[in-house]
Amino acid sequence: MSGAAARERGHGWWPYVLPYVAFLGVVELGRRAPEDLAPWLLVLKPGIPAALMVYFLLRGAYPELRARRSGIGSRLSDVAVGLVLAALWMAPYIAFTGLRPDATDAFDPMQLGESMVPAVLGLRMLGYGLVTPFFEELFIRSFVMRYSEVYSSHGDFRDVPLAHFGWTSFIVTTVIFTLGHVPWEYWVAIPWVVLTNLWFYYRKDLYAVILVHATTNAAILLFVAWADGLLFDGQGGLGLSLWFFV
Repeated sequence: MSGAAARERGHGWWPYVLPYVAFLGVVELGRRAPEDLAPWLLVLKPGIPAALMVYFLLRGAYPELRARRSGIGSRLSDVAVGLVLAALWMAPYIAFTGLRPDATDAFDPMQLGESMVPAVLGLRMLGYGLVTPFFEELFIRSFVMRYSEVYSSHGDFRDVPLAHFGWTSFIVTTVIFTLGHVPWEYWVAIPWVVLTNLWFYYRKDLYAVILVHATTNAAILLFVAWADGLLFDGQGGLGLSLWFFV
């Protein structure tokens, strides 16, 4: 689409910004809401951003998601990168006790009772492993990365090719992605986004970085569910709780 044609459709921000902002709004609501709203928040956190993305997709947004897809070999390489980055994300906190956050903020898979743990984990996987990678990569890598390149010139971000390298966009995406996480995660958020930026520049395919992100998140959740309580806690025994990761 030419720059003139794109501008006829407005600035084009909302499909990228609204799902991300809606998710942040639900997260903030969760911090303030009473505990009896927990079941609703489990549904709303993935549900609202997903509904917004579907709405905009049906209205013709996200042309980058309609691009030709890579072959199975390339997708397997995306998965492999995601698995390596999942290990990178978790390793410092498993190895160094001083980096671990306050356990009171950890995710509670038992929040609806023992019988509902599979449902709770299923909803968490839906949001953490599927919905979040889509809306976050659409916002960070498709919108912020391109918009930061044209901000000073008041240009249209849609005129910038996907995965176009520029120091401004590289730094801005690193900062925005990192600030979208809690401070204790900054140690791993920075190398994660830097490395995935480099992978995105190499692959030039938004699905590639979405799959890397989804694999990282899904692998973390699966590892936590399997290994919780099985690792050394740094105080001379087993029992390290890993739910702070998710």
